Amino acid sequence: MERELFEALREDIADSAELLQSVGRTLAEADALASLAVHAVRNDWTRPELTEGRDLAIEAGRHPVVERTTDFVPNDLYMDTERRFLIVTGPNMSGKSTYMRQAALITLLAQVGSFVPAESARVGLVDGVYTRVGALDELAQGRSTFMIEMQELSNILHSATEESLVILDEVGRGTATFDGISIAWAATEYLHNEVGAKTLFATHYHELTTLADHLDRVENVHVAVAGEPESADGDPRDAGAEGDVTFLRTVREGPTDRSYGIHVADLAGVPGPVVERSREVLDRLREEKAIEAKGGGGEPVQAVFDLSSGQFRSGGHDDQRAVPDGSREGEAEEDGPAGDTGDVLAAEYGDAAAEVLATLSEIDVTETPPVELMAEIQDLQERLDAGDGS
Repeated sequence: MERELFEALREDIADSAELLQSVGRTLAEADALASLAVHAVRNDWTRPELTEGRDLAIEAGRHPVVERTTDFVPNDLYMDTERRFLIVTGPNMSGKSTYMRQAALITLLAQVGSFVPAESARVGLVDGVYTRVGALDELAQGRSTFMIEMQELSNILHSATEESLVILDEVGRGTATFDGISIAWAATEYLHNEVGAKTLFATHYHELTTLADHLDRVENVHVAVAGEPESADGDPRDAGAEGDVTFLRTVREGPTDRSYGIHVADLAGVPGPVVERSREVLDRLREEKAIEAKGGGGEPVQAVFDLSSGQFRSGGHDDQRAVPDGSREGEAEEDGPAGDTGDVLAAEYGDAAAEVLATLSEIDVTETPPVELMAEIQDLQERLDAGDGS
């Protein structure tokens, strides 16, 4: 009897399946819309203007999740047909990722008919929101973090259109520096020239900020730091790696050339000696000075990091040996290559050798055309032969 009753109920439900599914969909839609409405009222969301254009204009935009857990600093965002690609630079932990993700979420909420967390918003229709954020690996499938990053980038470059919104939170950071910069640079050019999508690209490759000077629709924005001075042309500059800094979480126009990674390492509890040594190395890199590798006893060992080659070398070049203050010996010699060395050569081989050495020191090998350089070398050889004959 129980089985008969169950089967009868099942048949009755099956007969009304279409009605029940329709009611379920309607209730789910009403529940979702009611939830969005209640959330909008409680959190001061505003009705966006949804347009068929390509604009994205957000005034005092906020992240709908992050604003519930912290004192949030709203930011503006403006993109149009002439301002399609924003390179976002600034310190670690300053809010670059949040800024980009809130733009994506506001765009998505507007598409589904919701109010949005902003004072005002004008959002153009998009055919998709494409993102490359975070780090993930699938080692069991033979896919490293960098491989997945490149696959995500590949999907974006193949799939996005000029009607899309693209969010790139770092590209190329999982490989060698020059490789990474090259990939990020080429991807920026491709998205700008071929795809044309609205794009927000957060990066610590500050070299990319120069693309704004050469690509029409690329602009720079940065997250400001307290006490950050600005140059005459409005280009923000960092006051230094040491001391306390405050991340304002305010997005401003223009590029920046600092990431404050050492400051973040200090906040994370990295041992003091590591932080201080990092600051020393950073200062020498900024001043383009040689960096000595310290041995276990804290004393410099006979290995110097050559900035031009990107490698450690034993000792120093004949004319540029590293000295304790970070400069090179050759830089302190007022006489130059034709000074004391020239006098020795003149005494041993005659004046011709000294003159040839002086001429060699003035030749810019990187700027002289090969043909002219060969002719110059031939002339120097003839002068040396003439000197030997005398």
